[in-house]
Amino acid sequence: MIPCSKHILFVLFTLFVLTRCGSSDTTNQQKESTGATPNINKTTKKFAPDKEPEFPKLTTETAVDFLTEYGKKNPETIVEIITSYGNIKMRLFEDTPIHRANFIYLTKRKFFDMTVFYRVAENFVCQAGNSDDWETQRYRKDIGKYVLHPEFRSHHIHQVGAVAAARQYINNPDKNSSAFEFYITLGPTYNDGTIRAIARETGVKYTREQLDVYIEKGGQPTLDQEHTVFGEVIEGMDVVYEINKVRVDGRDWPHDDIPIDIRVVE
Repeated sequence: MIPCSKHILFVLFTLFVLTRCGSSDTTNQQKESTGATPNINKTTKKFAPDKEPEFPKLTTETAVDFLTEYGKKNPETIVEIITSYGNIKMRLFEDTPIHRANFIYLTKRKFFDMTVFYRVAENFVCQAGNSDDWETQRYRKDIGKYVLHPEFRSHHIHQVGAVAAARQYINNPDKNSSAFEFYITLGPTYNDGTIRAIARETGVKYTREQLDVYIEKGGQPTLDQEHTVFGEVIEGMDVVYEINKVRVDGRDWPHDDIPIDIRVVE
């Protein structure tokens, strides 16, 4: 049966509205693969959790005080990402208290359960914590529009397995972190001369032990002191490498969605 013209117009209008609401910020530099979500409408993801009115709608100005108090009451540091490829267990660092508390907060509010690994850059990063699904964007808006001030620690570097906060590079001189998006670091190994040359170019000072980490294990030294490293993978790097092999499009978005759930372990 051929639909009537009024029905066709209603369907077209609905699709237009959903497409507009599902969009998100874009980035256009390779280094910004650790930036905001590409504007690609590919995600089909789960449910929207019920609103929880007892939580305030956060802003950048209110987030620090709220997360400081929240962190005192929620001291957990071990979380697990559950995917169809296997599980990834991570330790969150206590000396990046705002980023740790924020990650625990979003985990307990089940925000991450509505998101995917939306950017998979070969031997660079696997990035998660957002999607183009309209329900994800709506729930993110309900939680609040805010960024986190950087918590750079010289002893936390972007070695393979480091967990760090994504951020915008444009109009962000303070290098504030995204409150929602994070990535797991991969990367090549370096010889001594190369890693020292990178250190001279970036101005980052490394200990002998940190240089040896990049030489023996690899990572992404050009991201040091550009993004806050707030955790590390302690189990499941084999899963990260499997995810890093998936087929992606020209903007590193996986052709097949990789939904995630995150739970607090301890």
